[in-house]
Amino acid sequence: MNDQERTAAEDDKRQILNYMKTHRLEEVLNELINELVKSRPEDPFLDLSQTIESRSPIANQIVRVNAREIMGSDGYPALEVEMETLRGIVRSIVAGVGPYDGDEERYGGKGVKDAVGVVLTVLGDKLIGKDPRRQDVIDEILTDDPSYPTNAVLGLSICACKAGAKFNEMEVYEHVATLGNISDPRIPMPWFNLFNGGLQGNNEHHIESISFSVPSAATLADAVMEASKIYQTFPQSLTKLMTPPKAPNNGKIGGYSPQCETMNDVLEAIKLTLIDLELADKVNLSINMNSGVYSSQIETDEGDEEIAYQYDVTHFAPEDAVKDLKSSGELMDEYFELMVAYPIVSIEDGFDKKDSTSLIELREKVDAEVTRITEAGDEPNPFPENLGGSDGVVVQLVGNKMASTQEDLIRAEEKQTFNSFAISLSKAKTVSNFVALCAKADSLGTPVLAVDEGEQSDNFLTHMAVGLRCSQVRAGGLLGGHVGKYNELLRLEEGEEGVPGVAIVGEAWRK
Repeated sequence: MNDQERTAAEDDKRQILNYMKTHRLEEVLNELINELVKSRPEDPFLDLSQTIESRSPIANQIVRVNAREIMGSDGYPALEVEMETLRGIVRSIVAGVGPYDGDEERYGGKGVKDAVGVVLTVLGDKLIGKDPRRQDVIDEILTDDPSYPTNAVLGLSICACKAGAKFNEMEVYEHVATLGNISDPRIPMPWFNLFNGGLQGNNEHHIESISFSVPSAATLADAVMEASKIYQTFPQSLTKLMTPPKAPNNGKIGGYSPQCETMNDVLEAIKLTLIDLELADKVNLSINMNSGVYSSQIETDEGDEEIAYQYDVTHFAPEDAVKDLKSSGELMDEYFELMVAYPIVSIEDGFDKKDSTSLIELREKVDAEVTRITEAGDEPNPFPENLGGSDGVVVQLVGNKMASTQEDLIRAEEKQTFNSFAISLSKAKTVSNFVALCAKADSLGTPVLAVDEGEQSDNFLTHMAVGLRCSQVRAGGLLGGHVGKYNELLRLEEGEEGVPGVAIVGEAWRK
């Protein structure tokens, strides 16, 4: 070795020693190995690697964020967000949530490239170096500017929650439970979407969906088994009642969308199905009206304090069809007749969100009828007892489109307009706000229905519903890709080797 080589070797050695000294490598490794020998773990190499990783200054940080435009099951683009930490990569998919690009030459204006750009050039940079376990901090960053795209904000918030669960070595629902201070997560009672109309169907009916539940089922697996029977039998019941017989189309949210003349035909087919399967006394029905889509204000005399509304129940019929405009009172009578004739225990968005007077009147009308039947004592009571978690409430009135904030929940409690609250991830916009809305509903004694009827493969909502102990969940029907969320719930119920599964809330969902 000549002098030049000797000098280079000494420089290399000096740099190595300085590097080891700077990072205390020898000292730290000796400590870790001594601790390892004392504890004698089954896999010393895995234990050592995890301990070394925890010493990294970026061990608990987000190191990379990515996003891309992918395809959703409805044929339109969806936003996929990716987040990387030292524990690996997590992804979220946000479909059916805007804003969209508006470029008519791309996917009819429903592209999400703009949201991708915001994730890559703005929000992603803000999250690099942040601890994903601090969901509150992440969501505060994501919402500090109201102009940030909702789909981008939601996708990143979901990713942070999933990454936080990885760091805490928990199932996602367990991590969510810690965010909401829930000690005993439960699988909510599922509502299965059977009929699709309105915006979600291929027919002329104004009722957006009819769902059913099997509250007496001891397990989710039992409920799904009974639900499967209903899905297999319902088309046969329809063909028996339709002239000429015609098999139903599939709707957009996992149910059937038959071309029946009237809604009574649909409900009669459901009733026949339940009778044939001997489930008539075990199944409840829920109707989602989404009535704000076809409501309008009626001009009233000057000075009138009350605003009147009318509802175009032929809104989805061909343009040349004769219009059928119903007043709030007429629509209320229709609901009442349906509840008496069929096992309908839940009505969602039955009136326009500003038509609070009608919501109150519907509750009072049902309560008065129950009182009359009880006092008469000579006829059966068609209504169940104590729905919505409150004594004396016999019908669940669900606020979905009519409520988005904690203030909305407080006003509903004060006015007694609805007694159950439907929440979706798109409504909440962030995980933290979803948690806060559920906590506020719980403090008011208002049961929560968690809703996500999109067909995308991201099953995150199921973990939110379980972790926050929502009383009910509706994730579409059992047709098509919607079944994925119910399958995820089945996995959570079964558990894993050495890890017990999660129990279903069962008939206690009302509380």
